[in-house]
Amino acid sequence: MASQPDLLQACRQEAAKAARPALERCMEDAVAALQMAETQSMKVTERNELSTAWLELLKNKASWSTRYPADLLLKFKANVAAAEQSGRAPAAPAKAASRVTPPDSAFTTLSPGIFSLVNDTDVSQAIEAARLLQQVLPAVEQVLAELNSLISAVQGLANVRPELNPLRPEVFAQALREMVSAAPVAPAIASLWNKYLAPPLGRELGHIYQQLVHQLERANVQRASYRVLQTPAGAVSARSGSSGGEGQRSGLQESPGGGNRENRGPGVAPSGRQPADQPFQYADPTGDEIRDGLLQDFLFHGGGHADIGLAPAYYETVDEELAALLATGEDSVLPSLSGWSGAPPSGYGDLPAVDRPPRAVDEGSELDPQRWGAFGRPRERALVRARLKKEATRVGQVLGLEVVRKLVNQVAQDPRLLAPVRQAIVALEPSLLRLAMVDPRFFSDEGHAGRRVMERVAQRSFKYNDEFSAEFLDFFEPVSTAFNDLNALAIDDAQPFGMALATLEDAWDGQDQLELANRNKVLRALRFAEDRQTQADQIAFDLSARSDLEKVPGIVLDFLFGPWALAMAQARLADTRNQVDPQGFGSAVPDLLWSVKRDVTLKQPAKLIEMIPSLLGKLHAGLELLGQDPRENELFFEGLMNLHRPVLKLRRLKSQQDALESGTMPLEPEEAATAPAQRLARAAAPPWLARNELDAAGFEDTLPSLQAGLMPLQGEEEVIDTILPSAVIAAPGAGDSPAQPAPADADQPVASTAMASTEATQILLGLRTGGWVDLYSRRRWLRAQLIWASSKGTLFMFVSHGGQPHSMTQRSCERLIRERLLRPVETHGVVAQALNQLVRETGAAEAAAVHDNL
Repeated sequence: MASQPDLLQACRQEAAKAARPALERCMEDAVAALQMAETQSMKVTERNELSTAWLELLKNKASWSTRYPADLLLKFKANVAAAEQSGRAPAAPAKAASRVTPPDSAFTTLSPGIFSLVNDTDVSQAIEAARLLQQVLPAVEQVLAELNSLISAVQGLANVRPELNPLRPEVFAQALREMVSAAPVAPAIASLWNKYLAPPLGRELGHIYQQLVHQLERANVQRASYRVLQTPAGAVSARSGSSGGEGQRSGLQESPGGGNRENRGPGVAPSGRQPADQPFQYADPTGDEIRDGLLQDFLFHGGGHADIGLAPAYYETVDEELAALLATGEDSVLPSLSGWSGAPPSGYGDLPAVDRPPRAVDEGSELDPQRWGAFGRPRERALVRARLKKEATRVGQVLGLEVVRKLVNQVAQDPRLLAPVRQAIVALEPSLLRLAMVDPRFFSDEGHAGRRVMERVAQRSFKYNDEFSAEFLDFFEPVSTAFNDLNALAIDDAQPFGMALATLEDAWDGQDQLELANRNKVLRALRFAEDRQTQADQIAFDLSARSDLEKVPGIVLDFLFGPWALAMAQARLADTRNQVDPQGFGSAVPDLLWSVKRDVTLKQPAKLIEMIPSLLGKLHAGLELLGQDPRENELFFEGLMNLHRPVLKLRRLKSQQDALESGTMPLEPEEAATAPAQRLARAAAPPWLARNELDAAGFEDTLPSLQAGLMPLQGEEEVIDTILPSAVIAAPGAGDSPAQPAPADADQPVASTAMASTEATQILLGLRTGGWVDLYSRRRWLRAQLIWASSKGTLFMFVSHGGQPHSMTQRSCERLIRERLLRPVETHGVVAQALNQLVRETGAAEAAAVHDNL
């Protein structure tokens, strides 16, 4: 390919332009990570270093983000000039191998020889540079292989020369390291910067490379190929465990006649990438090789052999496979790893949803023919796979088909998914195979419609824990229809998958919108309650600092720091006119405190008698605004009446003499004065909620989960009283209250050994907003999602199907976890996990093959 300097210049400019925001994000992530490490460190010196590191990093953010792109442009220019000179020389010869490993697939290593005659500073900088590059390379390895092939093509090279790529990771890492080294900070601080900047730099560099790949692909740049070196027949034979010509079938082969011969076997296509003086290469990716070199290269490095043609021996093998499948009868059942049909066993649905053993499903499972038609039979799916393998013309297509088969098998065995969902992924295999023929590496792109339709269906299915429930069936019917429609189409690109997913997403969005309005209403109420409690705590602390609290009885202080602080906070939050004392609730405080001091009220009885009606009216008005049930404060008002009674008796006295005589009469014992510690306000643990807020948030719906067998723990009643009105505890609602035994029935969960309190606490701390749990409520296991937690972690709100809220305190939540009535559900990426497992298995097979050949 002719050199395209303009296109290369555009790539350099785009990379430098994207580097500025990328570095800013790296620095922001590094600062956040350093701050987190500071809070977790137990050593003072270490905390001081971490604090200095993030503070100094913030100071350099503006200057570095400006300098970094400029430094990169200079380095890019120098590298382009060096590449033009080196490009004229042939690449250094490499060792013969049956497959090509792209450069940069291993970490840069330090040679001992570089440390001769250098000072300690140079050694430290070399080590830091190597460490930085080691952390960056794994994050960009796959996309870098694609970029190297495109950049080499733009540079006019016949084969990929990664060392001539002017945008290679070493350039970005070196520019960053130079800025770090030039900063006037201690070496320990610079070392922390390198450590915490490396992970986000790898991530951001991967994004930059992906943008450049898309830019070059849009410009119709055809990738250069990695050099394919001839493999001696004996070496190939040793690798495959065969001998002679038979061993040759499992590796790359040379055309017998040399050159690009025209009489290739069926389906063999020229790569178009080999120089005219080199023989044309083709491969037979069957047998062990597919689980070895080629598949390993395809998964890890983008597949340097993807565009190589297929050997005639490959088509012979496929013909034999297809003939064997056609020879089996339509009713034949192929071997399955699970040995299990698609139907559940008898009595399976009668078990509690969370206690049902996972049903085994794999690529060879027999599926429900009424739902999946012909593709419910593994024979039909295998026929589609074999016919597509016969239509393949390139190694990449064959490898793509094999990865899809393995990927489907991995997802089908994921126990987190309900069996019908896993069977649906198996049933979708024919259309995924057709997609692999036109886009062999679609699975490596998280945003690809073919991968997203699998992931989104799997993630959506986490809303359900019972495959026999009406809610799940309502979800599954449209999924089945969409998958069957995809299997009926001829797949030329990803558009059918995108349209199918858009249709499903549209229906799901409609369902979510119905739940969202009620969810937001409840969330607003809970957030308001949290804000009210926060402000009430502050009001209570301010009140506890008053100088007139001496000789005030404890029952009055409890009311003042509790319900009345909440009423004042409610008035302030509801105030729209920015008043100093909304509704005058604050002015009632000094009157209340004065009215309960017997030594002063007995001297001014008329003032107290005149004050009492308005004071009581103000107190009742505040509690009514708060929404408290009158019965919640009966004890306080009875105590307040007892405190006022000595003065009220004076109303019957008509003269000063009578008053003096009555003053000498024995009075009721005065309440003991409160200790200084009792006059200190304490912040409430969970926010207080009114009766209507409790109902809306689903607290009563959560109470039935507290089974009669779960005896109240020490301090449990105290916590419940702080959040639930006493009327709620005294008068249970429609469900069973904690104090009321639930009748035993078949739906009652079997009691299990409770876990340790510390383990339950750790599980609770691990819950994150958006995470799913199985929750036992009203004698039924529900799949619920955590949608909100208070800032102090004292209150949690879950939502189950239909937007039904379930709220509980921290102590109640820990209790349910200990008794196995609330169980977190793992929902991390299904397809990503399947690919990771496939990579691990492929890597293990590769290591075993190498070990066997040693």
